Amino acid sequence: MVEKEIDSLCNQYGLKPTDLSDLMLEVNFSDPDLEYGFTEEENSLYLPLYEELNAVGSLSGMGDYFQAYIQFVLDPDKASSEYLADFFNNPLGLKIRKAWEARGFIQRPETLEPDEPAAALSEVSEVSALRGDVGDASFSEKTGFSGIISPLAANEIAFAGKASLENMCTETGESTSVLSGEAVPFLPGASSFPNVDIDSLTHSKLYLPDLPAQLEILKIKALTKELISQLSVFECRLSAYPKSITHIRKKLELIREAVKLANDTDYILELIRRGESKKLEFKSTLRMNLITGKPDWNIEHAVLKTIVAYLNTDGGVLLVGVSNNGEVLGIKNDGFPNEDRFLLHFKQLIKQHIGLNYAPMIEYTPVPVNGKKVLEIDCKKSDEAVFLKPDKNDEEFYIRIGPSSERLTGSKLIEYVNRWYNGKPD
Repeated sequence: MVEKEIDSLCNQYGLKPTDLSDLMLEVNFSDPDLEYGFTEEENSLYLPLYEELNAVGSLSGMGDYFQAYIQFVLDPDKASSEYLADFFNNPLGLKIRKAWEARGFIQRPETLEPDEPAAALSEVSEVSALRGDVGDASFSEKTGFSGIISPLAANEIAFAGKASLENMCTETGESTSVLSGEAVPFLPGASSFPNVDIDSLTHSKLYLPDLPAQLEILKIKALTKELISQLSVFECRLSAYPKSITHIRKKLELIREAVKLANDTDYILELIRRGESKKLEFKSTLRMNLITGKPDWNIEHAVLKTIVAYLNTDGGVLLVGVSNNGEVLGIKNDGFPNEDRFLLHFKQLIKQHIGLNYAPMIEYTPVPVNGKKVLEIDCKKSDEAVFLKPDKNDEEFYIRIGPSSERLTGSKLIEYVNRWYNGKPD
């Protein structure tokens, strides 16, 4: 079940399931007779046996700790070692590395030398505190060994709890690299190196974009670092040398909007993955009946009652252009000539059937998702009762109960309003 959730998540982000054995040409353990432990090979990933160390794409990146690494020589037509190193230092890759240990694919030595064991453990826990636990996972009973992988299949990694890139980034402080500085010093008290079940490790499921996307991501990350560096210099100079500040401000606002747009897209994908709940609902269209192919008031009414229910309860998000099963349909199905007409119609619905005085509590914006536009409607909790007005002579009151909007009438309506808004006891 959990693997299916992760598959769904990664599919939304264009990540394909694969494993190291499909990407590599050979695997090597460190050789103590070599100065740096390995022979330098092009497109090599150096993967640490301890999650506290960084994965690297070059011999120099390991420092003095090469004995704690495995070298994977990757097929240049399938994967970039630089990208894989970055991947294994980021939230999803770190979860996978932690799972390897939890499943027993990498087994640490159980004993420590008497010299400063507390310091060694403290060093581990400080770094580990940067990341969340994998959760309950059973250990593999296979024994570790060194050598080239065999063709035997192995169990896929199991994750406990719902996987979420959003949550993973939060756990790591939204950093692009958890250990972005120098490598963490190797555990000084370890009496021996971990046992490695290389077959299970290399056959464990990874989630990666294709090679062209990997290379493009590396370019964008390099550009991002350059931009951050330039912005830092600009920030320092701005107060002393505010030349052309209006022009510069406009350029910076464009950059901000572009970054925000990318983040919004990821946020919507994350919401879709979570599924409908008390504070999240999907609607395929704003007005169009997809069966009849004609505008339908009942469709509009369903959207409006959800908004009113959010206002009358604890707020929530409504996504228009997403089916009940999470398929992104987009807002074009509503048949408007352009996006502006679509938004104008939505605004008129709010004005006519809810009231513009509640508009500040209803924020909405179109967000591009998978090549289509989805309308995100974010509703806040109202401090007073809000009624839906289907026509001039009628009013309806809705609240959220679980993942649905329920109408209250009569004594139940009076009781709810008194308790929720007027502070009167039941």
